[in-house]
Amino acid sequence: LRCLPDRGHAFARPLGLLLATYVLWLGGALGLLRNSLGGVLVAVLAVAALSAWAVRRLGGPAALRADLAAYWREHRWAVLTTEALFLLCLGGWSLYRAYSPDIATAGGEKFMEFAFVNAILRSPTFPPPDPWLSGFGISYYYFGYVMVAALTRLSGFPANLTFNVALAMLFSLTVTGAFSLVYNLVVGAGLGLRRWAAAGYGVLGAVLVAIVGIAT
Repeated sequence: LRCLPDRGHAFARPLGLLLATYVLWLGGALGLLRNSLGGVLVAVLAVAALSAWAVRRLGGPAALRADLAAYWREHRWAVLTTEALFLLCLGGWSLYRAYSPDIATAGGEKFMEFAFVNAILRSPTFPPPDPWLSGFGISYYYFGYVMVAALTRLSGFPANLTFNVALAMLFSLTVTGAFSLVYNLVVGAGLGLRRWAAAGYGVLGAVLVAIVGIAT
């Protein structure tokens, strides 16, 4: 995302997760990969190989190091704020869910989400079986649950633990995404603000989107 002032740093996590799980889903749907730990690792390695090819195409490791050094000097406030926000939100929301892990909320919708994650974990191919209609695949958009299931396999923890951590991850990605969007808008507007001031506006945007927006 070279057109953005911060090069899309905050979107590296969701984009990497999206690409890896898309490779897994497509391979599983076409019968090329099994929905298993091995399949997830193959998908991750495929994305890593694509990244290595992109680095080589852009000049190799030496050019990448020089580019990253220049990027760090200009946008270190955005990088540090993004990482701090992610860790703070992930840790804080995980702690909250640790004291309130019950999934029987939101009108029972979380029961459906938990059932989908478990159905995906038990299915070697896609689409996974429908938990409520035996003999049929899930006729519902379920790709987001594939992401959670893939991370569950990589972590080695049971789904009842990773389900709540996934909620914290989604919150953290929302916060950092909102931060990056506002930061890029402020820097791109050419207002002549210092980078730390632009990062402050980004934090304000993240609070308005992910905290005030949820509260209202």
